[in-house]
Amino acid sequence: MLMVAVAEFDKDPKVTADMVNIGTQVEYTGKEGRSAGKTTTVVTDAEALWAMLYADDAAIVSRSPESLEKMMSVIVRVAGLFGLMVSEPKTEIMCMLPNGIEERPFTVSAAGQSYKQTDRFVYLGRAISADGKADREITSRSCRAWKCFRRNSASMYDRPRANRPLKIRLLQAEVVETLLYGCASWSLTAEHYTKLNGTHRQFLTRCIGWSKRKRSDRPLSYAQALIQAGCEETIEATVRKRRLCFAGFVMRMKDSRLPKRMLLGAMAGGVGYRGRQESDWVSRLGEDLVAFNMRDEKQGGKWRESAKDPQVWYNKVEYGASWFMRKWHRQEAEASAKRQRAREAEAGSEYGHLRTEEKEGQGSGGGGEETATGHCCRSE
Repeated sequence: MLMVAVAEFDKDPKVTADMVNIGTQVEYTGKEGRSAGKTTTVVTDAEALWAMLYADDAAIVSRSPESLEKMMSVIVRVAGLFGLMVSEPKTEIMCMLPNGIEERPFTVSAAGQSYKQTDRFVYLGRAISADGKADREITSRSCRAWKCFRRNSASMYDRPRANRPLKIRLLQAEVVETLLYGCASWSLTAEHYTKLNGTHRQFLTRCIGWSKRKRSDRPLSYAQALIQAGCEETIEATVRKRRLCFAGFVMRMKDSRLPKRMLLGAMAGGVGYRGRQESDWVSRLGEDLVAFNMRDEKQGGKWRESAKDPQVWYNKVEYGASWFMRKWHRQEAEASAKRQRAREAEAGSEYGHLRTEEKEGQGSGGGGEETATGHCCRSE
């Protein structure tokens, strides 16, 4: 069926021109003229990417609504030739535009079917948003993790007499895995890591049975919750480690594999917009290398060669994660001590202010009493 659909696409030059072409990034150094000695990045061996298939699900990609409508018409017609049918209620369209470009509503119709437009749909368990950001995915993952936590909260997590190591192991195997499903392909910001770490801290405090006994008690920090629970990594460290391990797995794939073309390739013919460009998965991968003290692997793309040996690459990532956690605990201890000194200084200033007011009250009182004329009369 796919071969027939591709043959039909090739008959329309507009459809083929609007297909997304993904190629390999190659650095080229000029030798003549003004470009002599200058290094530029070019995209070679670009191939059209028009469909992402999994079982009976398919995601069709095009640059324009008109070409997408033609592609859907061909797919519906070809599917009918093989006794298949495209479900109209389950088919949705979504427009993904860069920042600064206003979205305009449009409709796509094919063979008598009309598909509704949406700004979010779920594909392979992941929420994909029209803005390309992971905010909705993080919120969805957090809600699913809390639902999974509440399912066993009364019988395990909130039970005081339950074995704590067993609770933590079950939490990691069930709740945390639900929270981080598909995290290897995420492109997260600092705000996303803060939200995920906060959710994990709440899970841990419930498991270890910590609660505020006085209103003046300070909340248990994430670092202390990890130590008391016996956990070795924060959520941020886990996400970064899984992304690096997944990058090594993708790097060892054949060049023709779709995941390698999508994650490590580049779009051919694309033009950037004004201002700072959005960070993609590859740029986040570079941040992971820096965070794990692997700057030498980032320079010149050295990590691509290191990742070809799975054992060597895994050992480097594990060592980087350990270094990251040591640095994180040290920074958290310094920040905690700084906050403690600030609280003590604030409490000392308030105590000194109260003492000053008390002394002023004792000095001006003297057993006297102020009259209406403003004079003080001493009583014997």
